[in-house]
Amino acid sequence: MDSATTGPGRSSQELEWICRAVLQANYSAFRDTHVEARFHPYVGLTHTIRRSSVGWVLRISDHCRRAPRRVLEGIALLLASKVLRRKPPRRVIEEYARFRKSAEVAESVRARRLQRGRKMIGSGEGKHHSLSAIYREVNERHFGNQVEIRKLGWGARRSWSRMGHYDPVHHTITISPVLDSPRVPCEVIAYIVYHEMLHTLFELEDAPDGRNRHHPPGFRKAERAYPDYESAKRFLDSFCRRRGRQ
Repeated sequence: MDSATTGPGRSSQELEWICRAVLQANYSAFRDTHVEARFHPYVGLTHTIRRSSVGWVLRISDHCRRAPRRVLEGIALLLASKVLRRKPPRRVIEEYARFRKSAEVAESVRARRLQRGRKMIGSGEGKHHSLSAIYREVNERHFGNQVEIRKLGWGARRSWSRMGHYDPVHHTITISPVLDSPRVPCEVIAYIVYHEMLHTLFELEDAPDGRNRHHPPGFRKAERAYPDYESAKRFLDSFCRRRGRQ
């Protein structure tokens, strides 16, 4: 198998030729239309496809500059399958999974995340809730004090769509500051901290379409075992729907 990191890096011009050829050969929707493709310096292995006024535009992570041609073809087919709502070939999914999990690629992504992927995390002491105290209690009660987080704090952005986030590279947990409110029970924040701490125990799994599954079945089972799971979910659904207002 070709190495993911040896040999000269491909140019965006070569990438465009590869993507255009494989898409037009496999899908009629891409024939007789313009296909543009270029490498983009994403932090991770992100790849996108969108319609333009004259055809299609693909952006492929530049971590793939030295990828074998069949991997680049596979990425283009996976993107096309997604927008056309087709099931991608199994061989394409497996080929890309092997490339993504290779030690060279994983280290390349990790190094860039360490360099550019730093998050702004505030103190764990909020106006109404102490994340530090909640973390210590959750860790003792549910994890036997076996989970170590490098830093936990309130995020810089008031997100209503993502209540918490675990960063596996920097080993940090960020909680949305919208939850630092007297209307939010401490038990609800404890559930979110528990959810993010679970990510330290479960690795990403591959879904059937080749994408990462951040919440595999084992994760969901452990999450539902949390004593206040149902009540916390109901509160969050209502709280976010009303955007915290009574």
